[in-house]
Amino acid sequence: MLFSFMKKLLIVFFIFINTSITVGQNLVPNPSFEEYSQCPWTTGGFGQLYFAFPWHNPSIGSPDFFNACDTSQHMSVPNNSFGNENAHTGIGYSGIYCYYAWVLAREYIQVQLKDSLLMNTRYCVEFYVSLAEKSTYGVNNLGAYLSINSINSNSDTTIGLSPQIINNDMNPLTNKTGWKKISGSFVANGGEQYITIGNFNNNPASDTVFVDSTGWNGGISYYYIDDVSVYQCDASVYIAEAGKNVIICKGDSVQIGSAPKPEYYYSWHPSTGLNDTSVANPLTSPLMTTTYYLKQKDFKFDETIDSVTITVISCEDTIRNSLTIPNAFTPNSDGKNDVFKVQGLNVKSMYGKIFNRWGQKLYEWNDINTGWDGKYNGKDVLQGVYFYVVSATFGDGKIEEKHGSVEVIR
Repeated sequence: MLFSFMKKLLIVFFIFINTSITVGQNLVPNPSFEEYSQCPWTTGGFGQLYFAFPWHNPSIGSPDFFNACDTSQHMSVPNNSFGNENAHTGIGYSGIYCYYAWVLAREYIQVQLKDSLLMNTRYCVEFYVSLAEKSTYGVNNLGAYLSINSINSNSDTTIGLSPQIINNDMNPLTNKTGWKKISGSFVANGGEQYITIGNFNNNPASDTVFVDSTGWNGGISYYYIDDVSVYQCDASVYIAEAGKNVIICKGDSVQIGSAPKPEYYYSWHPSTGLNDTSVANPLTSPLMTTTYYLKQKDFKFDETIDSVTITVISCEDTIRNSLTIPNAFTPNSDGKNDVFKVQGLNVKSMYGKIFNRWGQKLYEWNDINTGWDGKYNGKDVLQGVYFYVVSATFGDGKIEEKHGSVEVIR
């Protein structure tokens, strides 16, 4: 009786812990300015931030939108009227004036978040900046203000607010090549749903640094802005997973990588043999042994790198024992990756079993040409992680048993 009660208590505790984990999500829409309603005009072009919807201008300044789609290079990426800078992610970014030496003038960018912030919850805020080549000054105290209501100023001067996030004094923003990250955290009052970015200090209070006399006359500071993120600080983050090293026969294919994560960005190199270089788990068919490198950016644009080596052999000359077991599949009846199957070389027989997290057996099979379709008793199982035990006997009599997990994605 006591054992039964403790078992139920442990199960409830496990479920509570599992469901309380914060899923990583960036609350900023169009965070890297990749989506747009119209390409920046090839002539004129200033003040067109609104093309990168839903970003907008909270004052009567004229914040800019840059994208590689502009073939005139006036508002293009990387070359444009303000300088030369590759995007931190993708092919787009925004830009604002943050300081004029001879007059109090400012520009800001603003966007409504995907959801309101929760009371007494700590949020992390990050964005990347790069000083335009034609700037004569750098400004070290750029920041971000989170508000319940949209800010609407009828002037082009300083917005007199105290940002919750402001650049650290030890992080000088004077680089004209590459990007600097501005980051910080705060506890939300609750209900904040707008983020506004810029220099909230007047000229005497601005921490300016003279950087270049060859820029615009009069002392101007202009910054490119990219990759803005607002997220709960305790959100789960996953590092890059290129997969396990495998051996395949020349002419065969194998899937590498891992299950895709929402709002993550993927880039594989080299592209040789890959069916897609921008997905989490591409299919590869290399003609020779190749090491693939995965560069992954998470929902807050931090980058991690991993690699995997695919060894290609001529199976006509050599027979090698091997088992290849995927770590995810999508049983959605679209004809692609619908079945969890074991692949191998020189396999004579095999036997496999699938279990849920409580150790309940859901499926078993003994034919390497078949597999699990993601069902139990004829019904679809829920999306999540399940566990397998696979035993294989090879043509040379050797036996191999593997244990692991597989993710069902729907």
